[in-house]
Amino acid sequence: MNRSCVYILSLLIFGLMPVSCRMGADDTTGETENDSVDTDTLGLEPLDLFEEETIPDAADELFDDFLYLYTSNVDFMRQRTARGLHPFTMNDERALAVIYEREEDLLLQKDTAVAHVVMEQIVWDTDSIHLFNFNKTDGRWLLSSVDGVDISNTPNASFLVFLHDFISDSLYRQESVHDPLIMTFYSEEDEAMVEQEMTRGDWNELYAELPDMSETILNIDYGQSLFSMNRKSMQLQELSSGLFLKLHFDFSDGHWQLFKIEN
Repeated sequence: MNRSCVYILSLLIFGLMPVSCRMGADDTTGETENDSVDTDTLGLEPLDLFEEETIPDAADELFDDFLYLYTSNVDFMRQRTARGLHPFTMNDERALAVIYEREEDLLLQKDTAVAHVVMEQIVWDTDSIHLFNFNKTDGRWLLSSVDGVDISNTPNASFLVFLHDFISDSLYRQESVHDPLIMTFYSEEDEAMVEQEMTRGDWNELYAELPDMSETILNIDYGQSLFSMNRKSMQLQELSSGLFLKLHFDFSDGHWQLFKIEN
């Protein structure tokens, strides 16, 4: 591996360590139960920020800001979960992703007009997705309902089947990486995005440092359009810091392939 590749991989790896963020929803699909929340069971501690009753209005402007607060404080979580629903929780062992097709759809993350977001907990061993529906009413986000659907009945079905094999089978993953793999990143020296080729060996080193995706992935659906049958992208992100890594996949010659990484 050449020196520039080593340097770039170091930036990616150390930048992505926090990406294994507060993820991993509870495996329930919303069974009705008492709406009280056991703090010890969830493993969450109230933040000093919420010692006072007042929550800043800005907490409800963007869903990402709301989600960070919702999953960080039990009292706030309980207030913003409809009665009878189990709250949505995240921990540090899961991957938070955004599956999308067009770069412009990522702007929905910063759109204060978005009033409906679905947290999709994709569970590989049951080939199912738990849908946590958050709605914004009168300026306040609320977990309003929880549904479930089979992976086969979603617009991303073909890609998700591939993604499961890509994650779980190291040989298949090797075969599904374009050679050479293109990596784009921001160069402070050039003050611009630059491209560089990455070998499969370089990719293996980077993949080993990515957050665990073997059991479940949390995909955030902000309302991005999903029409393409031959192009998917997945952004792995960390809510509190804004760190991200984008993986770009292409479907050709009858199979999906990772062809570009973007940091």
